[in-house]
Amino acid sequence: MKLFSKMAHAAILGSALALVVACGGGDSGSVSLPGKGGVPSAGGAGAEGPEDSESCKRLTKEEVAEAIGPNDGGKHDYTFGGCVWTATSAKEGAPEGFTEAIFASVLPKDQYESVAEIGEPVSGLADGATYSANHGELWFPCRSGDFCGIKVRTASSDDRQETAIRLGKLLQSRL
Repeated sequence: MKLFSKMAHAAILGSALALVVACGGGDSGSVSLPGKGGVPSAGGAGAEGPEDSESCKRLTKEEVAEAIGPNDGGKHDYTFGGCVWTATSAKEGAPEGFTEAIFASVLPKDQYESVAEIGEPVSGLADGATYSANHGELWFPCRSGDFCGIKVRTASSDDRQETAIRLGKLLQSRL
């Protein structure tokens, strides 16, 4: 019985730790892109609701609409942290069930190195910027040693890189 109690206690602590990491356990002001694992989010653990998330105020609904059309205005991404703007209607020609989206993140260097999909060097933004065409991800140094990321998930790969750079410039200007 005592062994069961210790195991249950360890499971509870482990679950709480996983939740803190996934939802953001610190006040580092960082968020993450999906597909890479959870890292601290913009407001810390449970500090902000979706409509209040600082990370969702870094790009406007209209700016994102230029890339994916009408969208939900940005929601805190509880699975991976950060902010995701999701298209509210499917684009013509998109595969069935495919939803376009834009993701934004700001990560401390150590988290960036562990989660970023590093691509090829790209110009048009900060020195050290990289873009991965396979994942539609742009990463660049920003704000006191942090790294900013934009992921463009669109049905067509046309203009993904240009869209990521345009949104990256907007994100960088607001930090």
